[in-house]
Amino acid sequence: MSLNGSMKRAADVLKFCAKSKGFDNIFSSLKLVAATPNKVTAEYVVKIEHCNHFGTLHGGFTATAVDFMTSLALIVDEEDSRPGVSLNLSVNYMKALKVGDKVTLEGEVMRKGRSVAYTTARIFNEKGDLAAHGTHIKHLGHS
Repeated sequence: MSLNGSMKRAADVLKFCAKSKGFDNIFSSLKLVAATPNKVTAEYVVKIEHCNHFGTLHGGFTATAVDFMTSLALIVDEEDSRPGVSLNLSVNYMKALKVGDKVTLEGEVMRKGRSVAYTTARIFNEKGDLAAHGTHIKHLGHS
């Protein structure tokens, strides 16, 4: 099966993360589900090493996932793949996710101008309930 351009770009980023010896490696177990220009979907099974002492997904991991998925949504645009740098990141936590839970992560570009992008991410539990929602405003530099 051949991958479309957006899927290939997203798959390449995930391969890079898997090889990383740095912080990006925390996303090595994400499974890419779909990618189109400006939108990506992935799945992840919550691991103990990403949880807090209550056994639920750490809020810092969730915020990092919002950052990662929204950046990935920018990168998969074949015509303008600037990932940008963060201006503002906001996360709303709605439901706890526990070790072993299978979650779906979505990142989407809502609007992209010449120098600023407005993005959003959603994290769902296996039942489809919204567990977290984030917005991410990114400076893209000058085009």
